[in-house]
Amino acid sequence: MKVIALSTSFTLLSLAISTQLYAQTVETDSSTQAVAESQQTQLSPIVVTATRSAQSIAEIAGTVQSIEQKQIEQQAAAGRKLADILAQLVPSLSPSSGTTTNYGQTMRGRQVLVLIDGVAQTGSRDAARQLNSISPDSIEKIEVVSGASSIYGSGATGGIINIITKKGTGDGLAFESKVGVTSGNNFKTDALAYEAYQSLAFNQGDWNAFLGAGYTKRGEIQDSHGDRIGPEIAQTDRQDTETVDVNGRLSWQFTDKQKLSFGAQYYDDQQDTEYGPDYGTNLAVLRGNPPSLKAVKGFELDEQPFTKRYAVNAQYQNTDLFGQELNVETYYRNEKARFYPTILRNFIPAGYYLAYQSESDIDVAGIRAVMTSKLNLVDRALALTYGIDYDHEKDQQTTDLYRFSNNGLKYDNTGRSYDFGPDATIKNLGAFVQGDYDLTDALNVQAGIRYQRIDSDTSSFKPTVAAIQGDITGQPVNAVEAGSVKHDKTLFNLGAVYKLNDQQQVFANFSQGFSLPDIQRVLRDVSAGYLVRSENVDPITVNNYELGWRMQNEHDVNLGLTTFYNTSDKVVQFKADRSVTVADTDQRVYGIEANASMPIFEQFNIGGTLSYTRGQFKDAAGSWRELNALQVSPMKGTVFGEWQDEKGNGLRVQMLAIKGSDKAYEDSLVAKYDNNVRPNAATKIKGYAIMDVIANAKAGPGTVGFGVYNVWNTDYKTVFSQAAEAVYGAMSSLPAQGRTYGLSYTVKY
Repeated sequence: MKVIALSTSFTLLSLAISTQLYAQTVETDSSTQAVAESQQTQLSPIVVTATRSAQSIAEIAGTVQSIEQKQIEQQAAAGRKLADILAQLVPSLSPSSGTTTNYGQTMRGRQVLVLIDGVAQTGSRDAARQLNSISPDSIEKIEVVSGASSIYGSGATGGIINIITKKGTGDGLAFESKVGVTSGNNFKTDALAYEAYQSLAFNQGDWNAFLGAGYTKRGEIQDSHGDRIGPEIAQTDRQDTETVDVNGRLSWQFTDKQKLSFGAQYYDDQQDTEYGPDYGTNLAVLRGNPPSLKAVKGFELDEQPFTKRYAVNAQYQNTDLFGQELNVETYYRNEKARFYPTILRNFIPAGYYLAYQSESDIDVAGIRAVMTSKLNLVDRALALTYGIDYDHEKDQQTTDLYRFSNNGLKYDNTGRSYDFGPDATIKNLGAFVQGDYDLTDALNVQAGIRYQRIDSDTSSFKPTVAAIQGDITGQPVNAVEAGSVKHDKTLFNLGAVYKLNDQQQVFANFSQGFSLPDIQRVLRDVSAGYLVRSENVDPITVNNYELGWRMQNEHDVNLGLTTFYNTSDKVVQFKADRSVTVADTDQRVYGIEANASMPIFEQFNIGGTLSYTRGQFKDAAGSWRELNALQVSPMKGTVFGEWQDEKGNGLRVQMLAIKGSDKAYEDSLVAKYDNNVRPNAATKIKGYAIMDVIANAKAGPGTVGFGVYNVWNTDYKTVFSQAAEAVYGAMSSLPAQGRTYGLSYTVKY
C-alpha cells in the first residue's frame, strides 16, 4: 500500500509540473537589460561542436544543447549508461534500447555522429556501442547538435554528440572517489550492480592532468515482475558484465600562446553469464512457436560477448600564428566487439542447425587541422574557420561456426572461421571553410562549404551463409571479387541568427550532411559473383532545413522551439532476413522539438522536452510510406520538477513518455515492393510512460546519491525491443527493466 501511495504522489506531482510548464510566464524588466547584455556570454554556454571554433550557443544558427557535468552526475547511478542519460535529456534522440548497443537510437530519423573530445567514434563500420563505451563519471560536459552537418564530414546526417572528458581544474591536486550499488526490485545478490570510481586531477603552472578509472560489475537485470530478463541475442545485453574504463589527459602550456595535449582511453567490457535464451522444447521457437523470453541456466560458450577499445590522441594549439588560431589533432582508435551466437535456421540439409558468432575489428587513424581567423569587413567582424581532415579506416569482421546442444545452451567451436563481409579500407579526405559575419548588430549570417573524397577498397570474399553451405554440401562457391569504390561530395550550409533582444534569438538554417553506407555490412549479404562498383555503393546526402526560436535569461529561463525537415534520395533498408540494402528512392523526415526549463519558486525548477518526428519513404509505386521505429522514433516527451539548495541537497522527479503508433506496420502491409525497394520490417509500437526519482544530500565530507528508476514498476517494452521483433524475431522482443534502486556516495577532496 505504501508503494501505491508513493506512486500516486509522484503521479500528482508530475501532473502539477506539466500544468505549471504551460502556465508560468517570465517577465524581464527593461531596467535589467544592460546587466543582461553584459552577462550574455555567461548565459549561453560556449561550445565548439557546431562550428569547430568556440562560440556562444546564442550565436549559432542551429539547434545546439550543452549538457553540463552537474546534470550528468545527477543522472549517473551505478551501472547506468550514457545512452540512458542522453535519451532523458536530449529531445531529438530516440529512447535508449536498454542493451549494449545504441543501434536504432537516431536523431531526427538519421545517423548520429559520436565524438569524444572532438574525435569521431563512429566510422564506416559501426558496431553501435559508442554511447555505452565511456563512464559518465569521466565526462565534463556533452555538446549536442541536432540535424545534418557538413562540418565534421561523414556520418553526421542526424546530429552530433560530442563527449568532452574531464581535465584538471583549480590549483594543485584534486581527487574524487565514488562507490555505488544498484539493485532490482527483487533484492538478491545476483541482481546487484557495483561501481567504484577514482580520479586524480592536477593543475599547476603550465601543466594540467586528469586520470580517471572506473570499475562496474553488473548482475542480472529484472523486469517488472522481478524476474531475470532473457538475453538479447541480436545486439547483446548488459547482464553479468564486468567493465573497466580508464580515461586520461595531460596538457602542457609550453608558451603563452602554445599548448600540447595528450589523451587516452582504455575500455574493456566482458560478459560472463550462465544464462541463455529459452528456445523451447526441442527448439520449438526456431520452428515458429512463441518464445517464453525467459533466461535459462546452463549456458556454455568459450568466448562470450565483449567490447574492447583503446584510443589515443594528441593535440597542438597555437592561439597566435600570424594573428590566427591553429588547432591540429592526430588520433588512433581500435575497437573490437564480439556478438552473441546466432542460430542458422532451415539450413541445408533440411533440419540441420548450426550457429555462428561474429567479431568485428575496427582500426581508425587520422589527423585534423583547423585554422580560425578573426577579420574585419566593412567595419564588422568576420570569422573564418577552415581546415582539412583525413582518416584511414580498416574494418574486418569474421565469424566462427559452432555446433550446439542442450537445446541451444551449449556451444562447441567447430574450428571453422569465415569472412563476415569483406575486409574494407576506407580513406576519407575532406577540406572545408566556414564563415561567420555580422551583417547588422542584430543579424548574423553563417555559411560554409566542404569537399569530401572517399576511397573504399574491399577484399575478395565468399558470402558467409553460401560459404558455410558449400562446406557442408561440398559444392563450390564463387567469390565476390575485390572492388574499389571512389566518390566525392561537395556539401553546403547557410544559416542566419536574428537577435530579437538580449535573451531571444530566431534562426534559420540549411545544412547538408552525408554518410557512406556501412560497406562491409551491405556487401555481406550479396550473392556470389556480385560486382562492387561506385554505381552500386553510393553515399547518402541529406538536406536538412530548420527554423527555430530560443530564449535564455538571467533568471534561468531556458526555452526553445525548432521545426525541421530533411530529405535524401536513398534509403538504408534493414530487412527481416537481417540483410541490408540501399534503395534508390526518396526519404523525408520532418517534425518539431521543444524544450523548457524555468524556476517557479526559489530553488525549484520545472521543465521538459517534446519531440514529434515523422519519416517516410517512397515505395515501388511512388507512394509515401512510414519508416519503422528503428529509423524514426515515435513521439517522445519528458517532464521534470527539481529542487536544489545552496548546500548541495536536491530532489528531482522526472518522467519519460512514448506515444504508440501503428502507422508503419499498417503501411508495411500495403506498400509496393520490387528489386530496388524491399519490404519495410515494421511492428505496432505500444506507448509507455516511466518515472524516476533522484535525490542527493550532503553527508559528512561527501554527497549521497539515491535514485528510484521506473518508480511505477511499469511493465513495458522499449521502442527498440518492440521494433526489433520484425527484424530479429520474437526472441529480441524482451521486456524492459522494472523498478530499480541506485545508491552512491561521492567525495571530492
